[in-house]
Amino acid sequence: MSRGKCLILGFGSDALSDDGLPVRLVEDLKTIYNQEDFTFASSPVGGIELIGLLDGYEKAVLIDTQMTSRRKPGEIIEFTPDNFQETFHLSSQHDVSFQEAMQLAELMDIGMPSQIHIVAIEVSENKILSFELSDIIRDQYPSILSYLCRVLNNITGRDDQ
Repeated sequence: MSRGKCLILGFGSDALSDDGLPVRLVEDLKTIYNQEDFTFASSPVGGIELIGLLDGYEKAVLIDTQMTSRRKPGEIIEFTPDNFQETFHLSSQHDVSFQEAMQLAELMDIGMPSQIHIVAIEVSENKILSFELSDIIRDQYPSILSYLCRVLNNITGRDDQ
């Protein structure tokens, strides 16, 4: 891991339709942004593994999905560690939660990013075995990608991307 770099981390599986949205977004962001300034990665799970994934980075953008039924598919909400709400992969019922992972890292004096931005995208389904996004998410994909570019530009202070 490289100090000063910003980690862009998407959670999900591209074999489960909308669950793979963050993975696809990370792949597209990788083609847009300079890889000298960013590290792009994806993971099928959060939990305790999050500590190792975040260790050593100054900044991180975590991209995950939600199915709250309170928002329209494609709607985006941003969190910080202080106001975090459950997302599909960062809130595992079978592992430690996002907050527990952050607390554990602090107790173990592991260097977590000073800035963590969580971007959650409402999806319509996430359990259908398919490499294709749902129609509604596929239609909104360009605007979701554009939104993430604005997030990255704000975090890095860039306006040239």
